[in-house]
Amino acid sequence: MTKTKSLSFSSIILLGINGIVGSGIFLLPGTLYRQSGMLSIVAILMAGFSTLLIAMNYAVMASKIDAEGGAYAYASRAFGPLGGFQTGWFGWLLGVITISAEIAAFQTVLKSVLVDVHGEWIFDAVGMAIILLLVVINISGTDIIKIFDNLSSAIKVSLLIAFIIVGVWLLSKTSVAVPQATPVKASDFTGTLSTAFYMFTGFSFLLIAAKQMTNPEKTIPRALIISISTVGIIYAAVQFILILLQRSSLAGDTMPIATVFNQVFGIAGRMVVLVGIMISTIGVALAVSFDTTSGLASLSSDEHLLPAIVGKTTKNGSALVSIILTMGLAALLILSGSYLFLVKLIVLSSFVQYLATIGSLIKLRNDKSLPKGMQIPFGLAIPIISIIIIVYLMFSFNWISLALAAGAAIIGGVIYCLNAKNPAKAK
Repeated sequence: MTKTKSLSFSSIILLGINGIVGSGIFLLPGTLYRQSGMLSIVAILMAGFSTLLIAMNYAVMASKIDAEGGAYAYASRAFGPLGGFQTGWFGWLLGVITISAEIAAFQTVLKSVLVDVHGEWIFDAVGMAIILLLVVINISGTDIIKIFDNLSSAIKVSLLIAFIIVGVWLLSKTSVAVPQATPVKASDFTGTLSTAFYMFTGFSFLLIAAKQMTNPEKTIPRALIISISTVGIIYAAVQFILILLQRSSLAGDTMPIATVFNQVFGIAGRMVVLVGIMISTIGVALAVSFDTTSGLASLSSDEHLLPAIVGKTTKNGSALVSIILTMGLAALLILSGSYLFLVKLIVLSSFVQYLATIGSLIKLRNDKSLPKGMQIPFGLAIPIISIIIIVYLMFSFNWISLALAAGAAIIGGVIYCLNAKNPAKAK
């Protein structure tokens, strides 16, 4: 038997950084600055620190329960089939919304490229074309998914590094004063903080990759601290440089990094950034689409919590019904929601996953049938603080987002109950 090669610590760090960095840092700096000004930098750092606390709960559960499914597996063990199903259901919804948000980000960037094109239907048509492309790729196979994922990963990280270098060079050539922080409403800052959370939601990728690391119980905490802290510092540096370079104009700029490149390299520089962001968003959407459709199919074929038809696969192993359901809902979200609205839904869905995982940790912490696993300092302090942060931020969401979450939970409960009454159809 060939032994699986362990990933080095540095490789895990790089994978963690790549998994966290997404479209948010390219499209959200203006929104964050408009809401909280200079304090947007504080919001980014606070979101990173809060994410680190939450990630520690995940690390503990991953060391106790070595199973695919993440929050779903933890909630199933702690709260039974219904709790597990609802967590898996929201996990699927999180994937669907993420696909929609990345395509919405692509549309937003495309509008900056085709500035003279008018008519929202054109960009909606592009969004639907991307959905169709994702359907075809998911049905046909996974090779191109790996290629796109690697390409998009290299592009987004390279763009951020290049921007920081260019930004520091520009600042060194001019005398720029740091703007003073102006008073910000508590509600606005809370909204900024919840939005900033979106830029860190990919941390769970590190936990998956870390299973290939030697002595994960000792190295996962260090990997989490280094990866999340590094990304937080990069994000804060990008935000700070943008504020110094653009000041008040940043609030109304949806593509601030592209604007800076345009100032230095002209229209060619701007186009390189915009095309790079579009490739990156498609790569993320493609990778997430594969994981999301596989996850939904698994709830049917492996866990028998959905009708058997959902998990049925074609000759090449593609879950056709799962793909259609996932992409169909994603298409509806693209047509009905803006990028920022979808970002809020992603954060809210992520919070449900976080609460399920933290709740599982609290309930299973003394379960003798499970391995002792990784220990975090201060006992239950970190889980409790994590819950307080999440619950507090959930109050920053508008009633539409909360109503949609409640509706999703009700629909999930109905589906579970109907399927439970017909167990034969699930198997």
